[in-house]
Amino acid sequence: MDDLRQRRALSLGTCAFGRAIDAYGRPLDGGPALRGRRIALELHAPKPGERRAIAAPLWTGVRAIDGLLTIGRGARVGIFGAPGAGKTMLIESMLYGCAADASVVALVGERGREAREWIEHRNDRTTVVCATSDRPAPERVAAARLAVVQANALRERGLHVLLVIDSLARFAAALREIAIGRGESAGRGGYPPSVFAEMARVVEVAGPTREGSITLVATVIGDGDDRDPVSEAARSFLDGHFALSLKLAESARFPAVDVPASASRTADAVAGDEHLQAARRVRRAIALLDRLEDARSLGVDPGSPEARAAIAAEDRLESFLRQGRAPSQSFETLAALARLDALLSNNSVTSR
Repeated sequence: MDDLRQRRALSLGTCAFGRAIDAYGRPLDGGPALRGRRIALELHAPKPGERRAIAAPLWTGVRAIDGLLTIGRGARVGIFGAPGAGKTMLIESMLYGCAADASVVALVGERGREAREWIEHRNDRTTVVCATSDRPAPERVAAARLAVVQANALRERGLHVLLVIDSLARFAAALREIAIGRGESAGRGGYPPSVFAEMARVVEVAGPTREGSITLVATVIGDGDDRDPVSEAARSFLDGHFALSLKLAESARFPAVDVPASASRTADAVAGDEHLQAARRVRRAIALLDRLEDARSLGVDPGSPEARAAIAAEDRLESFLRQGRAPSQSFETLAALARLDALLSNNSVTSR
């Protein structure tokens, strides 16, 4: 902890491209020490007047997200799901297919095996900042903060940055450990109020500015209880959330995004009218199929034209939602979405 306090600035920015470092800025990849412009290790959220409106989409290469849950460049979104629901695969796909200039990945409290895989598979436009689960709580917190400082340094250079924090729940747990150790009173769920204040400080750094943007994707590992205080706080800070379904993951669907349970608050600002109309129709069909699952298992035949149209298009809907590791280009996703929209519309008319 004393070493962390003494280090007020580190060499960060483009000199950290393609590198993996710890919370002290020391190499984890066997490479030389970072050499470059020294950046103060302080969180600087843009003031309201310095922010720009979220006006352009950030294409991730994931059809379910780009087509139905479009996020804006500079948005802050969360990935919610239980362990085993496929959040690591989803993050990897977003990093691989994302239309960003640079990426920063904060591995907070990650297992050593998975951290090693991230470090080995990083690309030359990605910085990995890692503090594994065996590291002290102050170091885990510092790793997240260092990643945010690195993303901000790149944004100030005019880049559009994808910042991944994996995970926000483990970051909150480390903050709680420190706060309790300082004698702070525990609140709801055992979390002192300072934990949520620090979470907000980290999240607020993201966003678009005149120079560039930081789009934040933060994972929140949960046990399915949406009333968990960390999950509740995260939802209030973020501009959207992707809910991962363990049931879908077990059925071998990737990504296992539960579309009806997910939302993007920036879609209306960045997607065109035709895109939004098609997305709404497809989302309604997916939600309708979910609601009809029990009735259909009992042999009940739905009578509404919209329900019959959704059932007729079920295989095509599943094909759209199921995707391999290869990214889907934005024009391919929008074309597939338009075809689904037309199919649902035509089936609804012929079912009347």
